[in-house]
Amino acid sequence: MSDTSRHIPADHSLSEDEVKRRFVPFLRDFYKNRYEPMSNTVTVELDNVSKEGWVADGKITFRKSDGSPFVCTYEATSRDKADEVKFRLNSHYFLWDCAAFALVCAALAYAWLYETDLLWLVELKAVGNVGLLTGVALIGFFCWYFTMRSWRKYRYIYAIQQFRQYFADEQWVAIAADVFPAPSDPYLLELRNQCVYNGIGLAIVPLEGPVRKVIDPSRLGIFGKDRKMTQWITRADWYQSFSQNVGTMVSHRPKTPDAVTAYLNKAYRSFHYLALDPLKKGLRKALPDIHPPKDGSYARFMTGQSVQKWIASLAILLIAPLFYKVMTFSEDKVVDLKELQLRTKNGKNPEDLYGPQIDGEIIPSDGIPTGVPKQFPVGKNQSFEDEENTVFLSGDDTEEEPAPPPKPKVKATKPASKSVAQADPCTMLKKNSGWVVFDNTYTTREAAQARVKDIQNRSGISCFSASESCAFAGKKNWMVWIGPFYANASAADRAADNYARQFQRYGLKAGQFQPVKIK
Repeated sequence: MSDTSRHIPADHSLSEDEVKRRFVPFLRDFYKNRYEPMSNTVTVELDNVSKEGWVADGKITFRKSDGSPFVCTYEATSRDKADEVKFRLNSHYFLWDCAAFALVCAALAYAWLYETDLLWLVELKAVGNVGLLTGVALIGFFCWYFTMRSWRKYRYIYAIQQFRQYFADEQWVAIAADVFPAPSDPYLLELRNQCVYNGIGLAIVPLEGPVRKVIDPSRLGIFGKDRKMTQWITRADWYQSFSQNVGTMVSHRPKTPDAVTAYLNKAYRSFHYLALDPLKKGLRKALPDIHPPKDGSYARFMTGQSVQKWIASLAILLIAPLFYKVMTFSEDKVVDLKELQLRTKNGKNPEDLYGPQIDGEIIPSDGIPTGVPKQFPVGKNQSFEDEENTVFLSGDDTEEEPAPPPKPKVKATKPASKSVAQADPCTMLKKNSGWVVFDNTYTTREAAQARVKDIQNRSGISCFSASESCAFAGKKNWMVWIGPFYANASAADRAADNYARQFQRYGLKAGQFQPVKIK
């Protein structure tokens, strides 16, 4: 051994071929003691390839003592091929995770806004909704990008990924001693961790002396069920079969481009040199390590990320129907949503509030309803029986003297409350000013009171009846109005629309629902 060392330069480094050959004696001794192979059955082959394109630097096969075959492959790495065992960012996997997380964030945010603030989404229109989804997705993408890029699952080692593609009883990684500068090198530690996780053996081949075993491979390939068998041939046999196949050689022969292709290539070359290449360089500086190396061999065994694609597709399927519903939301429903938001301000139920409602604001007052009464469901088969006594403004001009009101009976009761709710309807018309929602006029007091009673019993909506002469001189019929007084015509119009919907809900015959100014 000492005679040989005198001919080795001090700075000599083992080549990949030397690592392959020096590792074979170690494997022979290792399996001689581990499985006791049958005599004359051990076969060693270097530079093996498969029809799928997998490469094994060395392969040793033999029959165990029970006669069953055994296959072991190994990957040999020298210092000039150190990239094969150094981890790098699995860019495809990482970027697909970023995209899937971005779409999930966009879908969840959009669904939450759809449930909590649909009117705001509708008012954003198409451009606003697209911008919202894009903004949320970008935030999710860059959050994952800058916080998760150092996660161990994205550390891609070419040799390990190749071993995971095919089945062998045991697999080894053999590295030259000068591949890593120190035992604490982070690349060596990650290689060791991944070998342990995947059940792969690890050994160091020094320039001189015996091979040092670092990790034993897991016995009999405990991960074999997840991989498939392959048929190996030597690299020399593969080149020989390829050279004999003339058709294959012809198909790989370069073709002379036609005039159009040559012109397009010339235009693309200028675009690539002046625009695309500077843009790529700028992106590499801003977002480093997102591009795979130029040598495509190290990206061969990156998976297709089917899980991430399924997650992204499900997120898009969640967004699409919600986006369609927002874009096709009718104007009538928008008006209803606005009114609902206006009436449920501060998260309070308007049915539990008291006081006149003017322009959406409730003025607190004891005993005066807001115009949103409690909803008591009543059968829709009930109808107003005194319809023949109704005087419609567009038709009947009969002017019949109203019956004199009966004299109030004197009872020994407590003094009447001064609240507007207990005041006489005629007094309310005389002492208040503003707008009321007019229902209809009737020729007799009894017909008007019957209409009031029917509305209140079936819907709970507050309404009143009084002689028209209380508010308009020269009028002799009886009028019915709904709800309180309103400060302006717009508030009365909104209330009239609301009452119309409530009447329809309870099966009440529709009135005029016409805002009328008092004084």
